[in-house]
Amino acid sequence: MPLSVSQHVQVTMEISGLPLELWRLILSYLRLPDLGRCSLVCRAWYELILSLDNTRWRQLCLGCIECRHPNWPNQPDVEPWSWREAFKQHYLASKTWTKNSQDLESSNCFYLFRRKKDRRVLCVGPGCEFDNLRSALLSASVYDRIVLLPGVYEEQSEIFLKAPVEIMGKGKLGDVALLVSFDQHCPTMRLCNLVFMPAWFTPVVYKTTSGHVQFDNCNFENSQLQIHAPGTCQVKFCTFSQSSINFHSVAICLLENCEFVGSENASVTVEGCPSLDRNWACKHLTMLAKSRSVLLQTPEPPFCNLSKFESQGHLPMRNARTCEIVVGEDLGNIFPASQTQGIPKKGCEKENDVAGNLSTAHKEEAVTIDTDSSDSELSLSSENEDDDESVYKLPYQAHSLSHMLAKVIHGRLQNSGLTALQSDYELKTLPQELQKDKEAQSLASAVQGCLIRKCLFRDGKGGIFVCSQGQARVEGSIFRDLTYAMRCIQNSKVIMLKNDIHHCKTSGIFLRLGAGGLIAENSIHSNCEAGVDIRKGANPLILCNRIHSGLRSGIVVLGNGKGIIRSNQIYGNKEAGIYILYNGNPLVRRQTDIDPSGLEITEIWLALLSCAIMLERDALRY
Repeated sequence: MPLSVSQHVQVTMEISGLPLELWRLILSYLRLPDLGRCSLVCRAWYELILSLDNTRWRQLCLGCIECRHPNWPNQPDVEPWSWREAFKQHYLASKTWTKNSQDLESSNCFYLFRRKKDRRVLCVGPGCEFDNLRSALLSASVYDRIVLLPGVYEEQSEIFLKAPVEIMGKGKLGDVALLVSFDQHCPTMRLCNLVFMPAWFTPVVYKTTSGHVQFDNCNFENSQLQIHAPGTCQVKFCTFSQSSINFHSVAICLLENCEFVGSENASVTVEGCPSLDRNWACKHLTMLAKSRSVLLQTPEPPFCNLSKFESQGHLPMRNARTCEIVVGEDLGNIFPASQTQGIPKKGCEKENDVAGNLSTAHKEEAVTIDTDSSDSELSLSSENEDDDESVYKLPYQAHSLSHMLAKVIHGRLQNSGLTALQSDYELKTLPQELQKDKEAQSLASAVQGCLIRKCLFRDGKGGIFVCSQGQARVEGSIFRDLTYAMRCIQNSKVIMLKNDIHHCKTSGIFLRLGAGGLIAENSIHSNCEAGVDIRKGANPLILCNRIHSGLRSGIVVLGNGKGIIRSNQIYGNKEAGIYILYNGNPLVRRQTDIDPSGLEITEIWLALLSCAIMLERDALRY
């Protein structure tokens, strides 16, 4: 019942009659329902309840056994912007597994999907009504809660889940362990605060082929999850120790705030094209994924703000330069077609920069090209895979060659307009790139397949493996101390936004066999081989990344690899910033390259040198 004006003034006066510290102390003893009722009294009470964010709301959030710290596992020491909002998200998420209502016309058994308010709580354990989990499941009705007392529960055969229920462990995480294999045949399930270990007869602890399952605050040890379309899942605040998840043609699944440790193969495998056959949870998961996308969050300072990195000692600002390299463009308007067929162009920010760099070259320098282009699909190595290589050397005289190349490039810059060219070299932010590129915009907004957010992959072999036209979207996650972070093959598609990929034993990201997608605003550094490895017809969009401090090249493109590489910062790599060879054909624009080795394109430079020598000979004839 709403309060009158006089009552509202009286309540306000009563609040102001005590210090706020005393009110907050009193309210810190209230339960959640009572806090909600107090916030509805009036505006003054509402603001008073909001002021408990760092006290009572924080206590409620961290005291919930269904979740962990909102920024776990990547930033457990960072406070959320609002503890109340974090607790609200946890509370609502614990209820969504029951929101599977369908249209009346879609099913004659609609009553099965209605949420029951009077659901029972069944206890399992010593001295309880049920001694084992199987008997409790046989007696449970839809949406009942089964509470397992601390202990180890083992079943000697597979359990078929035919009624939607909630299974929850009592006590701290680790007190309840299940040595069980579940096969879900019901519309929805929820499992919380449990440790899953494989049964003696199979490593698969859970499998669903049609329904939706939600895991909250669980541990998986040496086990597997299998989700087959049209089944879906939502996994939050879970730890996978030497365990993996396999998705088969899923329309959409969501992994949030999970930790993957010590995997012997890929921690997450996404296989098959997303299914058109969808269950009731797909709409809910799609809306949830879009509302939490990193593209909607407050943007961080753009990568092109180099002053930040200069202060950290990473970037020598005076050596910064931008360049545009286009491989495979028809350059008939630069050189005669008879002499320069298939030769790409290379432009630099300043005319005298090119001439100066070439004129300082030593007389005896030579350009080399590797001829061994063999590449096994199972090989995880980057460029220069064999030690025994055939090398072609083309000696040249620095003065005459630099004179000819500088003259040609000078003429090209005059024809195209130096001012417009320099403005095109400026690094752009991701929103600017998406605004001009409809293909990138479409990829950034695509939400289907497996969605992975704020997860940690560490100390294992593989992070994520996407194959056979599978689709995955990875946001705000960390990959470290792995053999590889992402491997995408066989016409699959991956979208990687604002991830941190470092200290991989091989390359960070592999793309093969027609793979594509969007790789944007990631920090890729300190990997043993290439940061991004593109081969065999792969054609990704690589935008606005920081790729640095690699033990070999920043980006390598070979074996008919393609791609569009724009507005990246590539610096500090021991080898080339961008390495293109063996018929690699990417479009490279607007890179900031502060690596002294710069851009190494062996086949392109060999062609340019040959062309320059032929032009010089023709000039000497006349």
